Amino acid sequence: MPRYFSLQPLHDLAINRVEAATRELTLLKQQWQLQEDKLKQLYVFQEEYRRRLHNTLTQGVDMTRMRDFQVFLHKLDLAIRQQQVEIDHARMRWESGQRAWMEERRKLKTYDVLKIRHQRKEAIREGRIEQREQDEHARKSHVLKKTMEE
Repeated sequence: MPRYFSLQPLHDLAINRVEAATRELTLLKQQWQLQEDKLKQLYVFQEEYRRRLHNTLTQGVDMTRMRDFQVFLHKLDLAIRQQQVEIDHARMRWESGQRAWMEERRKLKTYDVLKIRHQRKEAIREGRIEQREQDEHARKSHVLKKTMEE
């Protein structure tokens, strides 16, 4: 019977860590995408508001309303810039998560290699044991046959 792989608990831990890093990376990607979606919404809203301003200007507008449009558009510009910063932060968190995931994968692959080596050595050891048992059985059969002939 093959012997137990002594590093199996570490191999199992590495698998768990890769799975956790994968889940984290997926979550970080979703958060990044959410920030991208918010930026797209802000651009749509900005374009819509500029179109309204243009339509209002063609119909004539008083100074107070014109100033309100400009203040609001300025606030939208600020929100867009802030959202771009949020996107950059989300991307950096995802990149960091990706590096962590790759490191966990590297560790798991190391344990995989060690486990494969262990399994190969055990297969060789088991083959030798089986061969020894067959040789012993053949020797006993030969001795028994020789004894029976005498």
